[in-house]
Amino acid sequence: MNIENLDSEPDSVLVGLGDRIRALRAQRNMTLQDLSSASQVSVAMLSHVERSRSTPSIKVLDRIRLALDVPFGAFFDDLSESKAEPDVSVVSRRGERPLLRFDATGLVKELLSPVRGTQLEMMLLRLEPGGHSGEEPWRRIGEKCGMVLKGSFELTIGAANYHVNEGDAFQFDSSVPHSFRNTHGGESEILWIIFSKELG
Repeated sequence: MNIENLDSEPDSVLVGLGDRIRALRAQRNMTLQDLSSASQVSVAMLSHVERSRSTPSIKVLDRIRLALDVPFGAFFDDLSESKAEPDVSVVSRRGERPLLRFDATGLVKELLSPVRGTQLEMMLLRLEPGGHSGEEPWRRIGEKCGMVLKGSFELTIGAANYHVNEGDAFQFDSSVPHSFRNTHGGESEILWIIFSKELG
């Protein structure tokens, strides 16, 4: 497992991610060893992530999420926490939404859902040319669906490959191993909706 960014200054997104994982672990009275055993991520890697010395892959972050029993949205920096806006649990404002950047795979996730901790999550995925979901396929008990807002991408579900163009929509059983990759010459944007049966 590669440890990244060990000698560089971590950005604010990375710092916040490490802090949030540490806080979630502490809330559950889990040691690093407990989290390592539950997530199958090494103690060394978890320590680097919590100290903002390493950027985890999407797959590693998903293993941590499952071990902590939280939705993916729990890892996002909540830029609206300091705002007292009464509709913050109903409306997600442009320019105030949290981001997660995965530079190694050319992917940025923007959390669109205004409410955390539910089985339904809505995100905007931005994929650089050649950007992808990671080397290992994903699996999650539930369903995923969405629409390509800009560009195009290749969606692999099991042994089937689908080329999904701008304006096309999709839906599938997310317990089937799946992955995606930007095949467009420019940036692609995908509305990505997840209904997970793993929580609650």
